Amino acid sequence: MKVSKVKVSRNRLAVSILAGIVLVLFCVTVAGLIYYRGMIKRLGEVQEEAHAEYSRLYAYIADDPDSQLSNRIYKEIVDYAKENDCYVEMTGQNLSTSYSKADRLNIAICSKVDGIILEADSSVETAELINKANDAGIPVVTVLSDCSESQRKSFVGLNNYDLGSEYGNELAKIREEKRAYPLKALILLDKDEGNSDDMIFSGLNEALKGRNIVLTSSGVDTSTPFTSEEDVMNILDQLDKQGQIPDVIICPNDRISESVYQCIVDKNLVGKTRILAYYDSETILKAIEKGSVYATFAIEANIVAKQCVNALNEYNNTGLVSEYFTSKYIMISKSNISSYKPEVDKDEG
Repeated sequence: MKVSKVKVSRNRLAVSILAGIVLVLFCVTVAGLIYYRGMIKRLGEVQEEAHAEYSRLYAYIADDPDSQLSNRIYKEIVDYAKENDCYVEMTGQNLSTSYSKADRLNIAICSKVDGIILEADSSVETAELINKANDAGIPVVTVLSDCSESQRKSFVGLNNYDLGSEYGNELAKIREEKRAYPLKALILLDKDEGNSDDMIFSGLNEALKGRNIVLTSSGVDTSTPFTSEEDVMNILDQLDKQGQIPDVIICPNDRISESVYQCIVDKNLVGKTRILAYYDSETILKAIEKGSVYATFAIEANIVAKQCVNALNEYNNTGLVSEYFTSKYIMISKSNISSYKPEVDKDEG
C-alpha cells in the first residue's frame, strides 16, 4: 500500500509540474502575441508616417552637403515644412556618387519639384540653371548666398557685407587690447569663386579704412574637411617659418573655422594668434569657453528655415513674394557665451 501511495504522489507531482509548464508556456505565448500585435500596430503607424502625402515637394540644394550649417538649416526646414503640408528633400544626399551643385540643380528640375531652396553663388552657370528652373515653372529661393542676376524669386539670408563690417569692428577692439600697431590680420577665403565670402571680404576691407590694420588673404579649398585642413596647415606652416603668424585669423565659414582651430591647437599657436570664427558648432563654442577662439558669428537657423518655406509657399499660393528676407548674425564671445543657448543639432556632440 505504501508503494502505491508513493506512486500516486509522484504521479500527482509530475502532473502538477507538467501543468505548471503548460501554464507558463501559455502565458509566454499570450504575452508574445500581445507584443507581436503591438509591434505590428507600431510598424503600421511608422509605415503610414513614411508614406504620408504632402501637397508640395521642395528640393534643398546646399553648396556643400557636408556642411554642419547647411545640415542644421535643412533639418529646421524639414520640420517646419511638414508642419505646413510640404516635404523637403536634400537633392544628391546619401548617394554612392557625389554630384556637383549644377548636377543637383538639374536633378531637381528634371524631378519637377514644386520649388527649390538653393545655396546660390554669382556664377553664370548657376544663374542659367535658376532661369531654366523658372522657365519650367519651378520657383527658386536662394539662401545664405544670392544670385541676384538670375530669375530667383526671393533671397533669404543675412547681409554678408555687414558681417564683414562686424569682423572689422572686432579687429579694432583686438588692436586696442593687444596695443598692436598695426594689427596684422589674415582672412581665409573659400577658393570657390562667387560665394558669400566675397561680400564679407568687401565689407571687411571697407570697415578697416583708417584703422591701422593690415589685412592679407589666402584661399582655402573647402571641398572636403581634409582639403580644408591641409590647405590651412600649409598656409600656417609657411607663415610660421617666415615668422609672420598674424595677430588674428578670420574664418568666414564653418569648415574653415574648425580647420583653423584644429591647426592652431596642433601647432601650439593658441595664445599667439586669435581666431574670429563663423558658426556655433560645439567645437567652436567650447574653444570660446577655453579662450582658444576669440569670438564667432552664428545665425538663427530656425528663422532662416521658416523664411525659406514661407517664401516658396507664398509664391506658389499668390504668384508674388518679397524679394528679400533678412536675418541677423549673433556674435558669441567669452562675455556672453554663458547665457547663449545654441539650437539643438542632432549631428553634434
